[in-house]
Amino acid sequence: MVRQQPPPGSDESEMKDWLEEVDQSMGFRPASALGMSCGTVTIDPHQAKVLVIWNNRLKLYQLPKGRRNINESMLAAALRETHEETGLHVTPLKLDIATRATPPKTERADTSQKPPNITEGYPSTEFVGACMYPDPQSETEALKIVYFFAATAQCTDKPETGTQEEWEKLDAKWIPLSEVDSTLRFAAEVQTVKKTVEDMKRSGYTIAA
Repeated sequence: MVRQQPPPGSDESEMKDWLEEVDQSMGFRPASALGMSCGTVTIDPHQAKVLVIWNNRLKLYQLPKGRRNINESMLAAALRETHEETGLHVTPLKLDIATRATPPKTERADTSQKPPNITEGYPSTEFVGACMYPDPQSETEALKIVYFFAATAQCTDKPETGTQEEWEKLDAKWIPLSEVDSTLRFAAEVQTVKKTVEDMKRSGYTIAA
């Protein structure tokens, strides 16, 4: 773990040691060894339910997600993949998410100070979190990163048919938030749902008990 940056006035030796730590911790992967996927945590707050998919091939429940297309934004990819896998058009939620994205500049912005590491108090459609793991379906070694975005829809909405790829065997289902732990196969996705619920409540949304 890299130490916090040496304070102003540190001598040359301290700075050199710190930069060496940074160098040793830094890694490189070509684009071909990084898989970027995007998905949504789509919640119906009035019914306290979350949208998931049953993967008939792997026999498990998971969140809707898929690979980003070239030149496609992450949010657009998340919404498209959710529609393709579930047949539902979902709406992104603007939440007060603690993020490392820099705050928007305004006419009153203080440019004399470096922006904070973590930005809060700016409602946005930034991703709520990401799951990272070695891609088990890649023919070559690759790290897969799945970015999840908060979204909403009504569990009574009627899904479109014929939106999936021919090789996909997925069934959409709404499950109670209280059953997330026992339904989703992957613990990291359970964490993602819980983080989204926390962000929704912190942003003023009421979720039915």
